[in-house]
Amino acid sequence: MKAVQHLPKLFGAILALSLSGCARQSASADRAQPDPIAVRIATPKHIRVPAEVMVSGTVETPSAPTSVGFLVSGKVIRVGPREGDFVKAGEVLAVIDPADYQFAVEAAIAQSALARAQNEKALVSARPEVVEQARASLSQAEDEFRRMKTLYEKKSLAPNDFKKYETAYTNAQQQYGQAKEGAQREDKAAAKAALGQAEAAERIARKRLSDSTLIAPINGFVSKRDIEEGAKASPDTPVFTIVELDPVEIQVGIPETDIRLIHRGQKAIVTASALPGASFSGQVRLVSVSAEPQTRTYMARIRVPNREGRLLVGMITEARIVGDGQIDVLTLPGTSIARDPQGATEVYVYFSNERKVYVRRVVTAGTTGQDIQIVDGIKDTDWIVVAGQQLVREGSIVNAQKVNP
Repeated sequence: MKAVQHLPKLFGAILALSLSGCARQSASADRAQPDPIAVRIATPKHIRVPAEVMVSGTVETPSAPTSVGFLVSGKVIRVGPREGDFVKAGEVLAVIDPADYQFAVEAAIAQSALARAQNEKALVSARPEVVEQARASLSQAEDEFRRMKTLYEKKSLAPNDFKKYETAYTNAQQQYGQAKEGAQREDKAAAKAALGQAEAAERIARKRLSDSTLIAPINGFVSKRDIEEGAKASPDTPVFTIVELDPVEIQVGIPETDIRLIHRGQKAIVTASALPGASFSGQVRLVSVSAEPQTRTYMARIRVPNREGRLLVGMITEARIVGDGQIDVLTLPGTSIARDPQGATEVYVYFSNERKVYVRRVVTAGTTGQDIQIVDGIKDTDWIVVAGQQLVREGSIVNAQKVNP
């Protein structure tokens, strides 16, 4: 009975201990809750800026690389530039031993001289003594012809015998005419043709001698060299590859949504990650009229002067194509932009109902003073952390102070 009487007191003690433990847990939980982080927030601003399109591209040459090789064979005795060297049009790249080709030129010169002399001989009129001899023969043949003709008309000479004298007279006339004219017409033609053939052979020999020296056909950089001194060169085998790097062209893909803003002749500012701090001014040279089926982008080519050769083939570039009109864009202070471990740009958006901030990726464009243009990722009604973002993380509780309405 006494044990039963003590039960209410026992239950009371247990209840008191339980309430005391709950109070301690509640106090501990209050102490674990982090203090809000002080940040400043602002909404994006609207501004009007020139219509610009940001695109990525790759450096290419406006024309295919030029392969250069010898047109004749022989032993290479000299090689000039190496890979990476700049060459000018007309510069010597390599030389083949020219001795055999020089001898061929000398022989061709002699042959031309002989043919020229024979042609001049054929063109010279006959010598006086030859003409006089032909004239005397003609006079004698004419006298005999006249005497025989008289006998023939008196029936004192047979027709066959008269025909002989008549033929001799005709031949004498022809020989006299040829003597006065000089060489026969066909002999003159043959001499002239022989001279032309000899001169053509001389030109061929001289060209082969010239071809023993390999000349750069264009200005550019040597991208490949496949010949060394002492090697045997073969005709039509490329031994140098030359790439033109001034100007270069940037091939870019224009999104379907922006193609209306792009046309030939527009200015473009090009930068390359491999050349930090450098920018290059170019101009849109070509815009494709059909989109790539897979990417739905339109190919465009931007021509960029590259006199110093800093932009190299294959470099990845960013191009800002400046449009003709103006567009409305959102901007944020540059200090509001953060980057994730992969380098993507992001901002912290404040949610007033939770008093928390959350990360949101954004797409940026150009700069306007100290502000960054935002082309995608936020709305003009979003409140963005513009100061103190380095102290917060995803889901952080903040004490936000608005700096613009």
